[in-house]
Amino acid sequence: MKLIARVYFISLLLISSLFGSISEQKVETLLEQGKQEAEKGEFANSLNSLNMAMGYLRQVSRSHPLHEEVQKQIRLTKGRSLVARYKNRSGLKAIEKNVLLSLREEPEDIHVDQCFGTVLAREIWHPRDINRKGELFGLGRRITVLPSAGVEVSMNNGFKYSLRAVEAASFAILDDNIIDFHSGSFSLSSLEKNTRSIIKSPLSEFVLDSKDPFAIMLAVTTNGGLKVISLLGEIELKQKQKPSTSLRTGQLIFSLPDGFSRKMNVELSTLMVTSKLMTAFDEPPSFFKKLKQQALIQALRTKKRFRTIVGDAKTNSDFQIQVLEEE
Repeated sequence: MKLIARVYFISLLLISSLFGSISEQKVETLLEQGKQEAEKGEFANSLNSLNMAMGYLRQVSRSHPLHEEVQKQIRLTKGRSLVARYKNRSGLKAIEKNVLLSLREEPEDIHVDQCFGTVLAREIWHPRDINRKGELFGLGRRITVLPSAGVEVSMNNGFKYSLRAVEAASFAILDDNIIDFHSGSFSLSSLEKNTRSIIKSPLSEFVLDSKDPFAIMLAVTTNGGLKVISLLGEIELKQKQKPSTSLRTGQLIFSLPDGFSRKMNVELSTLMVTSKLMTAFDEPPSFFKKLKQQALIQALRTKKRFRTIVGDAKTNSDFQIQVLEEE
Protein backbone atom coordinates (compact mmCIF):
# COMPACT_ATOMS: atom_id res chain seq x y z
CA MET A 1 0.00 0.00 0.00
CA LYS A 2 2.81 2.39 0.86
CA LEU A 3 4.42 1.67 -2.51
CA ILE A 4 1.11 2.31 -4.33
CA ALA A 5 0.59 5.55 -2.41
CA ARG A 6 4.13 6.64 -3.24
CA VAL A 7 3.64 5.90 -6.94
CA TYR A 8 0.31 7.80 -6.88
CA PHE A 9 1.97 10.80 -5.19
CA ILE A 10 4.78 10.80 -7.76
CA SER A 11 2.18 10.65 -10.55
CA LEU A 12 0.41 13.70 -9.13
CA LEU A 13 3.69 15.57 -8.99
CA LEU A 14 4.41 14.67 -12.60
CA ILE A 15 0.95 15.84 -13.72
CA SER A 16 1.32 19.07 -11.73
CA SER A 17 4.79 19.65 -13.16
CA LEU A 18 3.57 18.92 -16.69
CA PHE A 19 0.67 21.34 -16.27
CA GLY A 20 2.93 24.01 -14.85
CA SER A 21 5.45 23.79 -17.65
CA ILE A 22 3.19 23.21 -20.66
CA SER A 23 -0.50 23.93 -20.04
CA GLU A 24 -0.51 26.89 -17.67
CA GLN A 25 0.68 29.27 -20.39
CA LYS A 26 -1.98 27.84 -22.72
CA VAL A 27 -4.70 28.45 -20.11
CA GLU A 28 -3.53 32.02 -19.56
CA THR A 29 -3.48 32.61 -23.33
CA LEU A 30 -7.01 31.23 -23.73
CA LEU A 31 -8.22 33.25 -20.73
CA GLU A 32 -6.86 36.49 -22.17
CA GLN A 33 -8.24 35.59 -25.60
CA GLY A 34 -11.66 34.96 -24.05
CA LYS A 35 -11.61 38.33 -22.29
CA GLN A 36 -10.69 40.18 -25.48
CA GLU A 37 -13.41 38.40 -27.46
CA ALA A 38 -15.99 39.27 -24.79
CA GLU A 39 -14.95 42.93 -24.95
CA LYS A 40 -15.62 42.87 -28.70
CA GLY A 41 -19.07 41.34 -28.13
CA GLU A 42 -17.99 37.97 -29.58
CA PHE A 43 -19.51 36.05 -26.69
CA ALA A 44 -19.83 32.67 -28.44
CA ASN A 45 -16.13 32.71 -29.36
CA SER A 46 -15.26 33.93 -25.87
CA LEU A 47 -17.11 31.07 -24.18
CA ASN A 48 -15.46 28.59 -26.56
CA SER A 49 -11.98 29.86 -25.57
CA LEU A 50 -12.85 29.84 -21.88
CA ASN A 51 -14.29 26.32 -22.02
CA MET A 52 -11.09 25.13 -23.74
CA ALA A 53 -9.12 26.69 -20.88
CA MET A 54 -11.34 24.88 -18.38
CA GLY A 55 -10.60 21.63 -20.22
CA TYR A 56 -6.90 22.04 -19.48
CA LEU A 57 -7.69 22.86 -15.85
CA ARG A 58 -9.43 19.51 -15.33
CA GLN A 59 -5.95 18.05 -15.00
CA VAL A 60 -5.29 19.93 -11.75
CA SER A 61 -6.92 20.65 -8.41
CA ARG A 62 -9.92 23.00 -8.22
CA SER A 63 -7.87 25.07 -5.78
CA HIS A 64 -5.55 26.18 -8.58
CA PRO A 65 -5.87 30.01 -8.83
CA LEU A 66 -6.54 29.88 -12.59
CA HIS A 67 -9.54 27.58 -12.00
CA GLU A 68 -11.45 30.25 -10.06
CA GLU A 69 -10.44 33.00 -12.50
CA VAL A 70 -11.66 31.09 -15.57
CA GLN A 71 -14.94 30.14 -13.87
CA LYS A 72 -15.50 33.77 -12.90
CA GLN A 73 -14.90 34.92 -16.48
CA ILE A 74 -17.32 32.29 -17.80
CA ARG A 75 -20.05 33.55 -15.44
CA LEU A 76 -19.45 37.17 -16.45
CA THR A 77 -19.41 36.35 -20.17
CA LYS A 78 -22.66 34.40 -19.93
CA GLY A 79 -24.29 37.34 -18.14
CA ARG A 80 -23.01 39.85 -20.70
CA SER A 81 -24.17 37.60 -23.51
CA LEU A 82 -27.72 37.54 -22.13
CA VAL A 83 -27.71 41.32 -21.72
CA ALA A 84 -26.40 41.80 -25.25
CA ARG A 85 -28.98 39.41 -26.68
CA TYR A 86 -31.75 41.29 -24.93
CA LYS A 87 -30.53 44.66 -26.14
CA ASN A 88 -29.80 43.33 -29.63
CA ARG A 89 -26.18 44.52 -29.51
CA SER A 90 -24.32 41.33 -30.46
CA GLY A 91 -24.11 39.15 -33.53
CA LEU A 92 -26.09 36.42 -31.81
CA LYS A 93 -29.67 35.69 -32.78
CA ALA A 94 -31.74 38.63 -31.58
CA ILE A 95 -34.45 38.22 -28.98
CA GLU A 96 -37.42 40.54 -29.25
CA LYS A 97 -37.79 42.92 -26.31
CA ASN A 98 -41.19 41.45 -25.45
CA VAL A 99 -39.73 37.92 -25.24
CA LEU A 100 -38.40 37.41 -21.72
CA LEU A 101 -36.13 34.59 -20.62
CA SER A 102 -37.08 31.97 -18.07
CA LEU A 103 -36.20 32.58 -14.42
CA ARG A 104 -34.39 29.24 -14.50
CA GLU A 105 -31.85 30.82 -16.85
CA GLU A 106 -31.16 33.82 -14.60
CA PRO A 107 -27.59 33.75 -13.18
CA GLU A 108 -26.79 34.54 -9.56
CA ASP A 109 -24.55 37.55 -10.10
CA ILE A 110 -25.87 40.02 -7.51
CA HIS A 111 -26.72 39.45 -3.84
CA VAL A 112 -29.42 41.34 -1.90
CA ASP A 113 -27.92 42.46 1.43
CA GLN A 114 -30.89 44.45 2.75
CA CYS A 115 -34.38 45.16 1.48
CA PHE A 116 -37.60 46.80 2.63
CA GLY A 117 -40.80 47.92 0.93
CA THR A 118 -41.57 47.09 -2.70
CA VAL A 119 -38.60 46.50 -5.01
CA LEU A 120 -39.16 45.26 -8.56
CA ALA A 121 -36.77 43.36 -10.87
CA ARG A 122 -37.60 43.72 -14.56
CA GLU A 123 -36.08 43.12 -18.04
CA ILE A 124 -34.23 40.19 -19.66
CA TRP A 125 -35.86 37.51 -17.47
CA HIS A 126 -39.47 37.26 -16.35
CA PRO A 127 -40.39 39.96 -13.79
CA ARG A 128 -40.16 39.26 -10.10
CA ASP A 129 -40.24 41.13 -6.80
CA ILE A 130 -37.26 41.46 -4.47
CA ASN A 131 -38.66 40.70 -1.03
CA ARG A 132 -35.91 39.62 1.30
CA LYS A 133 -32.24 39.55 2.18
CA GLY A 134 -30.25 36.81 0.46
CA GLU A 135 -32.04 36.84 -2.89
CA LEU A 136 -29.93 36.70 -6.06
CA PHE A 137 -30.46 38.13 -9.54
CA GLY A 138 -28.56 38.55 -12.81
CA LEU A 139 -26.57 41.36 -14.34
CA GLY A 140 -28.67 43.56 -16.62
CA ARG A 141 -31.84 43.53 -14.53
CA ARG A 142 -33.56 46.90 -14.18
CA ILE A 143 -34.25 47.33 -10.46
CA THR A 144 -37.01 49.76 -9.49
CA VAL A 145 -37.39 50.92 -5.89
CA LEU A 146 -40.86 52.25 -5.13
CA PRO A 147 -41.64 55.03 -2.59
CA SER A 148 -41.06 54.02 1.05
CA ALA A 149 -38.73 51.23 -0.07
CA GLY A 150 -35.02 50.56 -0.29
CA VAL A 151 -32.51 47.92 -1.35
CA GLU A 152 -28.81 47.25 -0.78
CA VAL A 153 -26.96 44.89 -3.11
CA SER A 154 -23.42 43.67 -3.70
CA MET A 155 -21.63 41.56 -6.30
CA ASN A 156 -22.06 37.86 -5.50
CA ASN A 157 -18.55 36.89 -6.67
CA GLY A 158 -16.83 39.11 -4.13
CA PHE A 159 -17.34 42.38 -2.25
CA LYS A 160 -16.23 44.57 -5.13
CA TYR A 161 -19.13 47.03 -4.88
CA SER A 162 -21.98 47.70 -2.51
CA LEU A 163 -24.90 49.75 -3.83
CA ARG A 164 -27.86 51.29 -1.97
CA ALA A 165 -31.00 52.84 -3.44
CA VAL A 166 -34.01 54.39 -1.71
CA GLU A 167 -37.45 55.78 -2.56
CA ALA A 168 -38.45 56.08 -6.22
CA ALA A 169 -35.11 54.97 -7.65
CA SER A 170 -34.22 52.89 -10.69
CA PHE A 171 -30.88 51.40 -11.77
CA ALA A 172 -29.22 48.52 -13.61
CA ILE A 173 -25.85 46.85 -13.02
CA LEU A 174 -24.94 46.01 -16.61
CA ASP A 175 -21.56 44.42 -15.93
CA ASP A 176 -19.27 43.92 -12.95
CA ASN A 177 -18.01 47.48 -13.48
CA ILE A 178 -20.81 49.25 -15.42
CA ILE A 179 -23.71 50.81 -13.52
CA ASP A 180 -26.59 52.69 -15.14
CA PHE A 181 -28.52 55.03 -12.84
CA HIS A 182 -31.93 55.93 -14.30
CA SER A 183 -33.48 57.97 -11.46
CA GLY A 184 -33.30 58.51 -7.70
CA SER A 185 -30.59 58.58 -5.03
CA PHE A 186 -27.85 56.05 -4.35
CA SER A 187 -24.71 55.27 -2.40
CA LEU A 188 -21.86 53.30 -3.94
CA SER A 189 -18.83 51.94 -2.09
CA SER A 190 -15.96 49.51 -2.50
CA LEU A 191 -13.54 48.00 0.00
CA GLU A 192 -11.07 47.07 -2.73
CA LYS A 193 -8.07 48.97 -4.06
CA ASN A 194 -7.51 50.02 -7.67
CA THR A 195 -11.14 49.91 -8.79
CA ARG A 196 -12.54 51.33 -12.01
CA SER A 197 -16.20 51.63 -12.90
CA ILE A 198 -18.27 53.24 -15.64
CA ILE A 199 -21.11 55.33 -14.22
CA LYS A 200 -24.04 56.25 -16.47
CA SER A 201 -27.18 58.37 -16.18
CA PRO A 202 -29.74 59.39 -18.85
CA LEU A 203 -27.51 62.20 -20.22
CA SER A 204 -24.17 61.74 -18.47
CA GLU A 205 -21.37 59.18 -18.38
CA PHE A 206 -17.98 59.09 -16.68
CA VAL A 207 -15.26 56.69 -15.56
CA LEU A 208 -14.58 56.52 -11.82
CA ASP A 209 -11.05 55.49 -10.77
CA SER A 210 -9.96 54.93 -7.18
CA LYS A 211 -6.64 53.65 -5.88
CA ASP A 212 -8.05 53.01 -2.40
CA PRO A 213 -11.43 51.99 -0.91
CA PHE A 214 -14.06 54.68 -1.46
CA ALA A 215 -17.68 55.64 -0.80
CA ILE A 216 -19.82 58.14 -2.70
CA MET A 217 -23.40 59.36 -2.92
CA LEU A 218 -25.11 59.89 -6.27
CA ALA A 219 -28.41 61.41 -7.36
CA VAL A 220 -29.87 61.72 -10.85
CA THR A 221 -30.72 65.37 -11.58
CA THR A 222 -33.65 66.74 -13.58
CA ASN A 223 -31.37 67.53 -16.53
CA GLY A 224 -30.26 63.90 -16.77
CA GLY A 225 -26.89 64.38 -15.07
CA LEU A 226 -25.57 63.14 -11.75
CA LYS A 227 -24.79 64.79 -8.44
CA VAL A 228 -21.72 63.10 -6.92
CA ILE A 229 -20.58 63.51 -3.30
CA SER A 230 -17.37 61.92 -2.05
CA LEU A 231 -17.84 60.40 1.41
CA LEU A 232 -14.56 58.53 1.77
CA GLY A 233 -11.32 58.34 -0.16
CA GLU A 234 -10.20 60.25 -3.22
CA ILE A 235 -11.66 59.44 -6.63
CA GLU A 236 -10.84 60.56 -10.16
CA LEU A 237 -13.66 61.23 -12.61
CA LYS A 238 -13.13 61.20 -16.38
CA GLN A 239 -15.47 62.12 -19.23
CA LYS A 240 -14.68 61.48 -22.88
CA GLN A 241 -12.91 64.39 -24.58
CA LYS A 242 -13.38 66.61 -21.51
CA PRO A 243 -11.07 67.58 -18.63
CA SER A 244 -10.96 65.06 -15.79
CA THR A 245 -11.33 66.00 -12.13
CA SER A 246 -10.65 64.52 -8.70
CA LEU A 247 -12.96 64.52 -5.70
CA ARG A 248 -11.91 64.28 -2.05
CA THR A 249 -13.93 63.52 1.06
CA GLY A 250 -16.63 66.14 1.64
CA GLN A 251 -16.60 67.49 -1.91
CA LEU A 252 -19.54 67.62 -4.32
CA ILE A 253 -19.66 67.96 -8.10
CA PHE A 254 -22.28 67.68 -10.83
CA SER A 255 -21.61 65.49 -13.87
CA LEU A 256 -23.57 67.15 -16.64
CA PRO A 257 -23.94 66.55 -20.39
CA ASP A 258 -21.47 69.37 -21.12
CA GLY A 259 -18.87 68.41 -18.50
CA PHE A 260 -18.24 68.65 -14.76
CA SER A 261 -19.39 71.59 -12.65
CA ARG A 262 -17.20 73.44 -10.18
CA LYS A 263 -16.58 71.66 -6.88
CA MET A 264 -18.39 72.51 -3.67
CA ASN A 265 -17.82 71.47 -0.07
CA VAL A 266 -20.60 69.79 1.92
CA GLU A 267 -20.91 69.07 5.62
CA LEU A 268 -20.68 65.33 6.18
CA SER A 269 -22.42 65.39 9.56
CA THR A 270 -25.48 66.97 7.92
CA LEU A 271 -25.56 64.24 5.28
CA MET A 272 -25.39 61.56 7.94
CA VAL A 273 -28.59 62.72 9.62
CA THR A 274 -30.59 63.97 6.60
CA SER A 275 -29.97 61.24 4.01
CA LYS A 276 -32.24 58.19 4.05
CA LEU A 277 -29.42 56.30 2.37
CA MET A 278 -27.76 56.40 5.78
CA THR A 279 -30.78 56.18 8.12
CA ALA A 280 -33.58 54.17 6.45
CA PHE A 281 -31.98 50.70 6.59
CA ASP A 282 -31.80 48.35 9.58
CA GLU A 283 -28.02 48.12 9.31
CA PRO A 284 -25.73 51.11 8.62
CA PRO A 285 -23.46 50.99 5.57
CA SER A 286 -20.13 49.20 5.95
CA PHE A 287 -18.27 52.52 5.77
CA PHE A 288 -20.42 54.34 8.36
CA LYS A 289 -17.87 54.19 11.19
CA LYS A 290 -15.15 55.74 9.01
CA LEU A 291 -17.65 58.32 7.76
CA LYS A 292 -18.33 59.44 11.34
CA GLN A 293 -14.60 59.83 11.88
CA GLN A 294 -14.25 61.94 8.73
CA ALA A 295 -17.26 64.06 9.74
CA LEU A 296 -15.64 64.77 13.11
CA ILE A 297 -12.30 65.66 11.50
CA GLN A 298 -14.08 67.95 9.06
CA ALA A 299 -15.99 69.69 11.86
CA LEU A 300 -12.81 70.27 13.89
CA ARG A 301 -11.04 71.78 10.89
CA THR A 302 -13.88 74.17 10.06
CA LYS A 303 -14.08 77.20 12.32
CA LYS A 304 -16.91 79.03 10.57
CA ARG A 305 -19.36 77.17 8.39
CA PHE A 306 -22.91 77.12 7.11
CA ARG A 307 -24.89 73.89 7.31
CA THR A 308 -26.20 73.38 3.78
CA ILE A 309 -28.00 70.82 1.64
CA VAL A 310 -27.17 70.89 -2.06
CA GLY A 311 -30.19 69.83 -4.08
CA ASP A 312 -30.81 69.52 -7.80
CA ALA A 313 -29.00 70.98 -10.83
CA LYS A 314 -30.72 72.43 -13.89
CA THR A 315 -27.66 73.76 -15.72
CA ASN A 316 -23.89 73.77 -15.27
CA SER A 317 -24.16 76.81 -12.97
CA ASP A 318 -27.72 76.66 -11.58
CA PHE A 319 -27.78 74.71 -8.31
CA GLN A 320 -30.33 74.50 -5.52
CA ILE A 321 -28.66 75.15 -2.15
CA GLN A 322 -30.52 75.27 1.16
CA VAL A 323 -28.84 76.79 4.21
CA LEU A 324 -30.00 75.17 7.45
CA GLU A 325 -30.64 77.49 10.40
CA GLU A 326 -28.87 76.81 13.66
CA GLU A 327 -31.15 75.46 16.38
